[in-house]
Amino acid sequence: MIKSKWSMSLVLVAALAVTGCTQQAATPPQENQEEKPVPVQIAAAANESVSSGAGYTGKLAPSQEVKVAPKAGGKITSLNAKLGQHVSKGSVLFTLDQDDLRNALKQAEAQYNVAVAGLNQSNTSTEQGIDQAKNGLAQAERALEDAKREAARSAQLFSEGAISAQQNEQVQTVLRNAEIGYNNAKLGLDSATKKSGVVVSEASVNQAKVALANAREQLSNATVTAPISGYVSQVGAQVGEMSSMQTPVVTLVNTNPLVVKANLAEDQITKIKVGQQTQIELPALDKKIDATITAVSPVMDQMLKAYPIEITVPNPNNELKSDMVVNLTILAQSNQEKTGVAIPRKALFDENGKSYVYKIEGDVAKKIEVVTGEESAELMEITSGVTAGDQIVIRGQTLLKDGSKVTIQKTD
Repeated sequence: MIKSKWSMSLVLVAALAVTGCTQQAATPPQENQEEKPVPVQIAAAANESVSSGAGYTGKLAPSQEVKVAPKAGGKITSLNAKLGQHVSKGSVLFTLDQDDLRNALKQAEAQYNVAVAGLNQSNTSTEQGIDQAKNGLAQAERALEDAKREAARSAQLFSEGAISAQQNEQVQTVLRNAEIGYNNAKLGLDSATKKSGVVVSEASVNQAKVALANAREQLSNATVTAPISGYVSQVGAQVGEMSSMQTPVVTLVNTNPLVVKANLAEDQITKIKVGQQTQIELPALDKKIDATITAVSPVMDQMLKAYPIEITVPNPNNELKSDMVVNLTILAQSNQEKTGVAIPRKALFDENGKSYVYKIEGDVAKKIEVVTGEESAELMEITSGVTAGDQIVIRGQTLLKDGSKVTIQKTD
């Protein structure tokens, strides 16, 4: 029994040895296999303006936005504004019901005419009263002079005993009455000259004139015109609806130029100034546009801990739309014109704290150590290791090693 088990084991060992030898003999040698070229994309190093700066993301916004509401409530009878329509300053946007306003204007005109007529009548009456007062004063003055002479003569006769005391007292009484009449006539002339009735009538005319002007303004306010030239961005009512002073009926925007609002950190705000040129990128349109910094706040926003700025973007063809996302880089004024050899940032890779690129020489990729300088969102300045015109691998470098053969593919 033991002999049989050992015999089986020897047979299995021999079979495995034969199988191993057979597999090794079947594997072909690989020493002479040729290396396959690696597909890559390349770009040429070029002299470019490269500046460091802070990158920001913002949105385009209208340079002006006006919400137009009536100055008084009323039913909308016509609406000329349509969404997306361009309107000129002064053109009619909508009108309100004017029937009640026209009636109010007619009533104000009538009240004004009545007040003017009253003033004219007061003037006429006052002139007549002044003439009558003057005549009365002249008569009182003559009566006083006569009374004075008669009183003097009576006093002389009484002193000579020619008349009685009673007769003399009667003459003196006439003199006192003449003096009272003269004083009253003077007061009457003063009162007539002051034209108190005319003053009241003039006040009534002025009040009616103000009411008439208000009625005319209310009627003119029923026709609402565009305060600026621009595009209709919103229509918030329909014909037949009641409008109010608190609810805008039409919203207008000026989209040429547009503005981008950004908030700069403390270390960036001192490096820019109003009028400085910059550039924005619009991912939706895949284009870059020159713009101008037009406003810089001197005060930090305490909630954001940053300084607000505004960048004006020209939009003469209305190609750009409000709320489009933009990428912008705020550059220091001193860095804007710096030029050097630059390559795309994606061509670089790091190893052991050093920067490298693959440069194409013929059909071979050479690993080159480089020294970098200024950088932007897309470019990196190379101060050593690459010269303008060198062909640099920008895609596929992870599959390369120094000396790898390559095949050039078309850049996306």
